[in-house]
Amino acid sequence: MRISLLSLLLGGFIVLAGNPGLADNIAAEKSSTASAGTEAPATSVTPSGPSTEAPAPITTPATSTSVSSPDASPAPALTPSAEATEAAAPASDAPALEPHKRPVPEGYAAAAELFKQRKFPQAQKEFEKIIQSGQADVNTHLCLAHCFLQQKIYSKAIKEFDWLGKYAKNSMTLQKNCEHTARSLRNAMRGVCPANCIKPNDPRWTMKAGAKVIQYPHSGGGYDTFTPNNIGQLIVFEHGNAVIKGTCPVCEGTTEIPVLKDGGPMPRI
Repeated sequence: MRISLLSLLLGGFIVLAGNPGLADNIAAEKSSTASAGTEAPATSVTPSGPSTEAPAPITTPATSTSVSSPDASPAPALTPSAEATEAAAPASDAPALEPHKRPVPEGYAAAAELFKQRKFPQAQKEFEKIIQSGQADVNTHLCLAHCFLQQKIYSKAIKEFDWLGKYAKNSMTLQKNCEHTARSLRNAMRGVCPANCIKPNDPRWTMKAGAKVIQYPHSGGGYDTFTPNNIGQLIVFEHGNAVIKGTCPVCEGTTEIPVLKDGGPMPRI
């Protein structure tokens, strides 16, 4: 048995010695196998942690007050995360209150104090600030209207009284009074008598039985009827009925007055 094993080893040695290329191939194969076993494994892709390298600075564009044209391409901006957008967005948009339901706005008390002191130019500026803030109530506009009226700025007073005639819904009486004041001022600035005298261009003229008449409802039923002969006469309402009180003392029956301009004498309204 020992002799057979020794013979096998000697035979192998003789084969290798007689074929050195084969020996080289075997040696190279062993070397390759060994190096393959010690080679570092391929690097796997894993989420990297935060980098310790300082990030490049981000340049924030300066805020501009100019309005860009619709065709201008906006500069690229960072898109905020969903969480940031959700946090910035209001939970709900509460509907704006109507002017007659709004609380007393901030700054009203100080403006009203100036008004009481008859410092109308200063009070005007403060009331206008409140209106520009979008929080103005009915009283703010009412005070501003009278600020303009006291300063004889009739053109601006008309706009405020028109506004009150539309939005002063807390008081029908106030609405009607403001409508009347706006109408009277507008007529005065057109040279039309602001008093309630019968005028030739009154839109209430109608044709009845071939005659031109103006009719006012009578409290007992029917109508009080007036004709062109009553033009220039003053109408006063007593107990709901239209009563003529003679020639209009404002226009003296002409139904016209000198055209009112800003800065002119206060008209009778």
